[in-house]
Amino acid sequence: GQGQFPITQNVTVVEGATANMTCRVDYNDNTSLQWSNPAQQTLFFGDKKALRDHRIELVRASWQELTIRISDVSLSDEGQYTCSLFTMPVKTTKAFLTVLGVPGRPEITGFTKPAMEGDIITLTCTTTGSKPAANIRWFRNDKEVQGTTKTNATGKSFTVRSSLQFHVDRRD
Repeated sequence: GQGQFPITQNVTVVEGATANMTCRVDYNDNTSLQWSNPAQQTLFFGDKKALRDHRIELVRASWQELTIRISDVSLSDEGQYTCSLFTMPVKTTKAFLTVLGVPGRPEITGFTKPAMEGDIITLTCTTTGSKPAANIRWFRNDKEVQGTTKTNATGKSFTVRSSLQFHVDRRD
């Protein structure tokens, strides 16, 4: 029938949080809805759980809606999820789950002892686990100074390193 088409929307969450994936259909004559993951594994077929994953739970299953909850989301959960409505032929719609990586606390290395005036020192600030890549900014006595940044992909997240090289003077 007309209007018998699944509707869903993209979801963005921070890793470790909970993602609710909702699929709705305006008009439905007793036809099942199904959610499957980016690997095409069925998660729920109506109110029946299909994949053994304790993080995935049913929120609501009716003829009009199938909503599931994925808790403690990880970066590897990211991708395109499919909601299918089992009409003839099957109608599908897709929702992209974007997972943001939380950067770890930045750490500064490069000084082990007090610096002498006139020394050239290099400070390096490193943070891991960000997605998208973190933006590192340096401040010297509350005034921003330019560092040199390198970004490396480590799996699905990024390690960002910024180095600052300068001649030490008494204001440092």
